[in-house]
Amino acid sequence: MLAARRAAAGLARAARRAPAAAPAARSLSVLKDLGLDKWQYQLPLGIWLAVPVISNEVLMLSEETQLVGVFAMFCGASYVLGNQAVADMLDAKGKAIIAQHNALEDEAIASIKEVVDAHAGRVALLGELKAISGAQAEALGLLKAAKTMELQHAVRDSIVKKLDTLVAKDELVTAGIQAKLVADAAAAVTGQFASPEVKTKALTEAIDALSSPDAKPALVTDLFAAHFKAAATSAAAKQGKEVELPAAALAELNDELAALAKRDGYDGPVAKMPAKVAA
Repeated sequence: MLAARRAAAGLARAARRAPAAAPAARSLSVLKDLGLDKWQYQLPLGIWLAVPVISNEVLMLSEETQLVGVFAMFCGASYVLGNQAVADMLDAKGKAIIAQHNALEDEAIASIKEVVDAHAGRVALLGELKAISGAQAEALGLLKAAKTMELQHAVRDSIVKKLDTLVAKDELVTAGIQAKLVADAAAAVTGQFASPEVKTKALTEAIDALSSPDAKPALVTDLFAAHFKAAATSAAAKQGKEVELPAAALAELNDELAALAKRDGYDGPVAKMPAKVAA
């Protein structure tokens, strides 16, 4: 069916492209070729042929014969007088059918063109969407890189701030330890001056210094050196062992840890400092 429609469509297009040919003249009969197509010749010839046929009873003139003659005359008259009208009618009907077929074919072609245009538009839209998707992916990559760098800087600033806090705390603790060592040493040396032996040595060094300008008192220096040496020996003895922290120092450390966590925005539980630490 599809092949027949394609063939008919091809013939229709060929017919539309070809110029209209003039209708060929129809030949009425062989008598026209012989020059006997006029009634002046046909009538005598018919009578001349009818006499022997009737006289020899080749053709019997009866009702049936008359009916046959009338039918033949009717058919001949219809052919001679109505053939052109019938032919024109059939040609007009054929042209109308071809025109209708061409119109349907044009509509089908137009609809196919619309479908092709729609598909072309969809392909173009798909290309634009791919371009937009690529640009979006690139923008997301740049945003990711920027956010990563921002996070790195934020983490670095936080670490630097914490390190600065630790350094300041270390310096404060070191200064406190030094101050405590000096205070303890001063207290220990001052306490030793209550001993009669120390007082006697100090008085002797003072008299020697007054009597001899080159003599320098060394008692105080020796006392401080002995105290610091004893403190160093005690610290070395505690090296690698667990030392129990005072309750006040432990509470202060826990409070500082909680304050640091709150400052950094940490809402989770904060681990407590152990009561014993390695020296």
